[in-house]
Amino acid sequence: MATIQLQVQDDLIQQLGLGAVKQLLEDELMFQRIKLLESRIQSAMHDATDVNWQQEFEDARQQAFEEYREKRKSAA
Repeated sequence: MATIQLQVQDDLIQQLGLGAVKQLLEDELMFQRIKLLESRIQSAMHDATDVNWQQEFEDARQQAFEEYREKRKSAA
């Protein structure tokens, strides 16, 4: 991980506050990282031609639903 220094206009700091500007930049960088990871996942899924993704997604959906039902059952 790298550390960068940026020049930020004084009026932005005065209007938003230093903490808010920092959080805004951190949120945007996290969003960009997630987009990058999503792109890599999409490429890997596209390249994996021997996998039936419809069936994999259906299995995951069914498993999540079963876990949901078990949690509701134990909470009641």
